[in-house]
Amino acid sequence: MPRGKGCAMKRWAVGTLVVLAVLAGGAWWLYTSLDFVVKAAIERVAPDILGVSVGVREVRLSAADGRGTLRGIEIGNPHGYASPRALRAGTVSVGIDPATLASDVVVIRDILVQSPEIAYELRDGTNNLDAIRRNIEAYVKRAGGDTAAQGAAGRKAPGRRYVIGRITLRGARVTMTNPLLRGGGLTFALPDIDLRDVGKRAGGVSAAEAARIVTSAIVARVAQSVLTNAEALRRGGLEGARDALRGLLR
Repeated sequence: MPRGKGCAMKRWAVGTLVVLAVLAGGAWWLYTSLDFVVKAAIERVAPDILGVSVGVREVRLSAADGRGTLRGIEIGNPHGYASPRALRAGTVSVGIDPATLASDVVVIRDILVQSPEIAYELRDGTNNLDAIRRNIEAYVKRAGGDTAAQGAAGRKAPGRRYVIGRITLRGARVTMTNPLLRGGGLTFALPDIDLRDVGKRAGGVSAAEAARIVTSAIVARVAQSVLTNAEALRRGGLEGARDALRGLLR
């Protein structure tokens, strides 16, 4: 073999090894930095979807078994609402199928939101939770519409999709307030929310569509609980109760 050709092949082999080493190093960094990557993704993408600030204090995920915990999640309130946040959750447990992490459809086995604190603030015939839901709906439209509708027409929504086996909100507490309560509020327990097979029939939903499903479930459960607690609302102020019911039943 001519020397020049041999040197060229040697340089090519060395270059290939360098590229492989870089790729392996990047894969190892991604594997060992999964917590950082997920935390950064949540804090970058979630505010665009919800239209409010979103913060996560800590993320701990295992790429080996897919189990993880998110701590210190805070979802802010839309502009014009006085409460400092719409939701705060100390702990969220998740279980992901690790084999699907690199797939177009990620399978999330379960999400458990434990003892979240929810602020339900009434203002001008609407409320902060509905405002967030409208933000999500607007985002879904901008991103290309509803996955279920697209699936019926033989198309899929662009981007990564998710199938979630179970989403549970357990032990939630809601504090309802409005201007007529003069800064006060009424706190009551929210019955557990348990959603199953989210996105399964549609072949997966986008993160925004999943957020819309969860937010709609929370709004509906809060509405039901306010009606159930109507007597307590009347004790807290008749006009406040009337305003609350108008906001829910409009």
